[in-house]
Amino acid sequence: MIRVKIILLDEVLRKRISEKEVVFELPEGSTIKDLLESAEKLYGEAFKDAFRPEVSIMLNGQNIEFLGGFNAKVADGDRVAIVPIVAGG
Repeated sequence: MIRVKIILLDEVLRKRISEKEVVFELPEGSTIKDLLESAEKLYGEAFKDAFRPEVSIMLNGQNIEFLGGFNAKVADGDRVAIVPIVAGG
């Protein structure tokens, strides 16, 4: 089993589940998708906000879009941040 931490930097999501970070234990070879499905099972509908278009998911500081998307593998000690996308002008 591996331990992966989700860090919630998105205020909407953080308020809904009343946590700033959560640690999950997953089987070896798990992916971002597996991690988020585990979080959704634990927190229900509140966690579906992780999939909003205005939210980025970062694996150890890198956007998962550059690491294989939701199929990116997670390893023991990894940190997954859910970050709101900020735009300015």
